[in-house]
Amino acid sequence: MALEQDASRQLIQKRFGRFRIPVLLIFLVFGARLWQLQIIQGAEYTLKAERNRVRRIQIVAPRGAIFDRNGALLVENRPSFDVFLYREDMKDREATTRFIVEKLGVPQEDLERQFSRHKNTPKYRPIVVKEDVGMEDISVVEAYRRDHPEIRLGREHRRLYNYGTLAAHLLGYMGEVSEKELKSGRFPNAVAGSLVGQTGVEKTYNHILMGIDGARQVLVNSVGREVDVLDEIPAIIGGEIRLSLDLDLQMVAEQELEGRVGVVIAMDPRNGEILTMASAPSFDPNAFSPRISSMEWKELLSNPDKPLQNRAIQNSESPGSIFKVMLASAGLHSGALDDNPAVQCVGASEYYGRPFRCASQAGHGYLRLEQAIASSCNIFFYELGRKLGISKIAEHSLLLGLGSRTGIDLPDERNGVVPSPEWSQRVRKQPWYPGETISVAIGQGAVNAPPIQILRAIGAIASGGRLTTPHVLLGVETGDRQNIEWPVTRLPLKDEHISRIKEGMWQSVNGGGTGRGAMVAGMDICGKTGTVQVVGRENRQFMRSNSENHSWFAGFADRDNPEIAVVVFVEHGGSGGAVAAPIAGKIFKAYYEKKHPQQKPPENKSGAAKPVLIADAPAEEAL
Repeated sequence: MALEQDASRQLIQKRFGRFRIPVLLIFLVFGARLWQLQIIQGAEYTLKAERNRVRRIQIVAPRGAIFDRNGALLVENRPSFDVFLYREDMKDREATTRFIVEKLGVPQEDLERQFSRHKNTPKYRPIVVKEDVGMEDISVVEAYRRDHPEIRLGREHRRLYNYGTLAAHLLGYMGEVSEKELKSGRFPNAVAGSLVGQTGVEKTYNHILMGIDGARQVLVNSVGREVDVLDEIPAIIGGEIRLSLDLDLQMVAEQELEGRVGVVIAMDPRNGEILTMASAPSFDPNAFSPRISSMEWKELLSNPDKPLQNRAIQNSESPGSIFKVMLASAGLHSGALDDNPAVQCVGASEYYGRPFRCASQAGHGYLRLEQAIASSCNIFFYELGRKLGISKIAEHSLLLGLGSRTGIDLPDERNGVVPSPEWSQRVRKQPWYPGETISVAIGQGAVNAPPIQILRAIGAIASGGRLTTPHVLLGVETGDRQNIEWPVTRLPLKDEHISRIKEGMWQSVNGGGTGRGAMVAGMDICGKTGTVQVVGRENRQFMRSNSENHSWFAGFADRDNPEIAVVVFVEHGGSGGAVAAPIAGKIFKAYYEKKHPQQKPPENKSGAAKPVLIADAPAEEAL
């Protein structure tokens, strides 16, 4: 019996021995797993558990407002609701996607694009799946909150441009920051999904306008509903800025450009403050807030008139006869006009074996500088250009600021071109030919400039040689109003030379010259017209596209104490005197009437208008 019990005990011990190692291994595995969960990954799972009941909700800072020089509110914010997706709460991506597409009407390709764009964004950061939603979408989100706690509403501040298309190119628009922009460090306070300025003032002064986001920590229940606020860091609103823009003048400018393609810019030549900057056609920046649809974006990009392009700074055009003012300044500065020569215009002249014509086929007769500016005589300036040569023309043009950026505080300004022998060899890989100088002398050929450069150069003539830095920022509105000093270069122009140019420009407007369409009672306006030949007269009949000439006007007022300089450019507008000059006249008139609302216009300081005496034919627009 004892032997049997002993044998049974040994058998049991033997069987327990077989399980000892597996059981030990199982306990070791469980122990290792517990070590991993509690020690190695303990902090991570604690954080995840905490996030199941504690949420950190980003509070987007409102963007700063933008005002005009007189305090008119141009850009502000409006409240709105967005639909957010909290990806860390998403249990079934397919079900969530189906809900967003079917119930909220979000195109699946747009949703997938958002997933792709935010693939490297931490999952605890929500992503926007639909912006600026109405009551219908709000009701859907609230009704399905229990089934889809990962879908929630959030209050957002949406940009509101109070005047729609007005000054759109200057103000700019908003857009979601790209990965490239985030990596560049240009937007230090931005995170993936942030809206930042993409063009215009919104882009240049994004660092001022963009505030600092806050955050709120809240306790939520099992369906994601907030039950308590644990902590809150308030958002800091962006800074407000005041522009030099005059809303009333801007309205006049845009009204005059309605139905046209062109530019109107006005500036205070004493300090470079931009009073008006209108580029047509325009666009509505409100379309970008919320994000613009792909269809609307394609329509804007495919429009042949390029409504997104700010023609004031991004288009470089041949200046036409406007350039004669710069050539006159070069002739006086170099001494080429010291003997005050009179040039006979008979309607055409030959240079380097080729005929060059004046707009007046009968000719203007004998003219000196002032009369040549007033009647825009080509022959006089052909002679002056031949006498100066391209190198001196280029040197003085560069002195007046042509061919290089003005430094205006708006993005994507172009340089323009001031041709020279060195430029021709570098760019065209060929020598400069003397015959080309004749065309450049009247603003045709290789010379071209954005309208802002023309305005700056005309402003330098108006102000007695002050080459200012055009700018649109007047000040930053904080506790203490901050004003900025903008660089001004003093050009070596003599007062007597400027006086002669002003006399010619005054006669152009007030003495029966080509700029008479800009004349305004009570103002001593000085101006110069320009008409840029798009295609030769003999070839126009074969052109299918618009072959009408481009129209220019550049001028300032008053003659002795200039406060405003204006440049008008109309693509395919025709004669500068017939189209651009009257538009400029409306700007001058609006400026005068605003400054003197109840005063009777004073008499012209230079007396009654005098006709251009030295001319055999009525003044006609020169090419």
